[in-house]
Amino acid sequence: MAQEVPSIALNPLTRNPQALGQVVRSRRAGCHLRLDDTAHACGVSTSTLSRLENGRLTGTNSLFKVLDGLGLAMLVMPRTEADALLRTLGHTVEWRCIPGAAAGGIRRPGASSTVHSTTPTLFVDYDGTLHVGHALLDTTSGQVSLDSGRPLLEFAPLLADLLEPYPEVEIVLTTSWLQRLSTEQVASYLPTSLARRVVATTRAVKPRLSYVLDGTERTYIITSYAYDKGLKNWLAIDDSVYGADHVGLVPGELVDHFLLLDSARGISDDGAQQRIRDWLASTHKGDHM
Repeated sequence: MAQEVPSIALNPLTRNPQALGQVVRSRRAGCHLRLDDTAHACGVSTSTLSRLENGRLTGTNSLFKVLDGLGLAMLVMPRTEADALLRTLGHTVEWRCIPGAAAGGIRRPGASSTVHSTTPTLFVDYDGTLHVGHALLDTTSGQVSLDSGRPLLEFAPLLADLLEPYPEVEIVLTTSWLQRLSTEQVASYLPTSLARRVVATTRAVKPRLSYVLDGTERTYIITSYAYDKGLKNWLAIDDSVYGADHVGLVPGELVDHFLLLDSARGISDDGAQQRIRDWLASTHKGDHM
């Protein structure tokens, strides 16, 4: 068991017992070792090693004995770090194509989900979007301040001006303030011209834990809402809408629906404002074609 062995050709990502078994079998075969000899050297029964290689569950102690005996190591790390490591090793992974990693509750409009709303809908965040900084919420008084010391919702008037020529545009709030304040309280901080456009929030949409862990929580919440309501003309302005190129059945098909902002500039960024103007103009044109 001390001989030098070749590296594994298979992708080392093992998301299920079958993939783990393939890696173990490949390692043993690469070492030119027999099943019974390997089992004996690892301190497990031949039947246990056979079950492991065939994708059947074994005891944790036996698993680690086999991994250690074959010179293998198991790493547990955040998915983003795993992605970088796998790419360094020459492997790429489409996480949401892996069984068990598909977007739960997210449906793509098609034969079974037709578009039934062409109303222009803007998904609006607060922190990093309508102001710089993160909110410090006092749930007792409902008062809000920012950790940056900057004015609260200082860029809201900019958004109001952008939307003013388009009275048909509706707003759906996505801000994390909704986790601690009521919808009425959250909307009350907006200028009246914006507050009256608010028709709903994404409060009721709950993402899977995997989306929370890999930072795509907000993106999937918004996408789920848009699909559920059958929205056609929508745009999300947010500093947290990561991974938009992965949502939908076709990679990249929904990228144009998301405007990922620089949290230090929000919608005060000239490029961001132009992107919003372009979206507004395109939806207005579509209504008159």
